[in-house]
Amino acid sequence: MSWKDIFMISRQVQTFHDVLAEQAHIAVQMVQLLQSYVDEKQKEGRLELAEQASDLEHAGDRVRMMIVDQLQQTFVTPFDREDINDLSQALDDIVDYAENTIKEIAIYQIRVNDILRAMVGILHQGTVALDEAVGLLGPSMRHANEAAVKAKSSENKMEGMYRKAIATLSEEDDIHYLIKIREVYRHLGNAADRMDAAANVLMRIAIKQSH
Repeated sequence: MSWKDIFMISRQVQTFHDVLAEQAHIAVQMVQLLQSYVDEKQKEGRLELAEQASDLEHAGDRVRMMIVDQLQQTFVTPFDREDINDLSQALDDIVDYAENTIKEIAIYQIRVNDILRAMVGILHQGTVALDEAVGLLGPSMRHANEAAVKAKSSENKMEGMYRKAIATLSEEDDIHYLIKIREVYRHLGNAADRMDAAANVLMRIAIKQSH
């Protein structure tokens, strides 16, 4: 193998690391926008945040397609192709669920409560841990695994908070509003499920690379 071939392979491997890292950053940014949205009281502020979230979701789609294109065109990948695709898809799903949560809070005119804020906060903790784990995939597989475990811990917290959220629905008299806010809770729960899926892939990658 020539030095030119080695250089090209090195560039291809680094590109995957960079694009996955960008996807993880976008997931964190989207959840941060969701946090800002649930804390925002003014209609104008919410509209601006919703527009930013829509733009970011489109950016996330573009990065996702970059991953797909690279998997189709590149011979050498830093990890198993299936693992790269599964991780990329899970990160993209987190972005989609978070953005859909913003849309549904607006459409359904949801009254933001402490439980909803807590769920968003837990989702933020988990995505930050995922972002850390993705960034550590090259430098330290052991620390990447530890960060992925943190993300799974956040998902466990979300499960408990989701059950609490559903239990409080019995206090809601308006059946139509109950259905609407339950759907918002469900989106946040689904986002956490995808966070757990991403963490599982990261742990799988770390185990494979350690042998």
